[in-house]
Amino acid sequence: MKNLVSTMAAKGAASLTIKVAIVAAAAIGGTSLVSSSVFASLSASAFNTTPQTVSSGALSLVETNSVVVGITGGFVSPISNMAPGDTVNRYIDLTNNGTLDETNTTISLAGSTPINTLDSDTIKGLQITIRECTVAWTNLGVCSGTTTVAMASTPAATMVATPQFLALVSGLAGRVARLQVSIALPTGSEVTTNGVLPVGTVQNLSTGLVWTFLEQQRLATTSNS
Repeated sequence: MKNLVSTMAAKGAASLTIKVAIVAAAAIGGTSLVSSSVFASLSASAFNTTPQTVSSGALSLVETNSVVVGITGGFVSPISNMAPGDTVNRYIDLTNNGTLDETNTTISLAGSTPINTLDSDTIKGLQITIRECTVAWTNLGVCSGTTTVAMASTPAATMVATPQFLALVSGLAGRVARLQVSIALPTGSEVTTNGVLPVGTVQNLSTGLVWTFLEQQRLATTSNS
């Protein structure tokens, strides 16, 4: 009888332990559910239904020979047999062919290799002057519009060493600058003795001029429109 009572008491204690464990587990589970609800959140999004178009501009500079009938074209036309005091004009069109305005244009030269008096001597060598006309130059090399000096007389030797600013009338996209490029051999005197040319002579020389124009884009802007 005593063993039966002990057995029943043990079963009761075990049953109570199981119930307590179940209650504790339920309590922990409930706490977990409450905790997860604390971290729940709402979200929302918005977007434009029509894509916004964004495009970039282009900077392009094109140099072409003048097409005016009756005058010699651009730099592809050679110049020969210049004498001191001579000036030869060449005509080109410089077009801002892109969609962006320009803010600065420079011009530079590369001469012969090795260089000689024509493109290395700032006094006796070639001198370059550039003028711009608001309309096409006539077949007589006359500007019937307004003429401006885009670059005052500058030694070719200086242009070989340092790019020069070209003061064009307009820097707008689509602009055509109609330029007269004057190439002059300054007046001077030399004495040739018994067929021997003097040192630093300008006679019997040749140079191959490569003209390079460089434009830069307009200043960057911030727009609200």
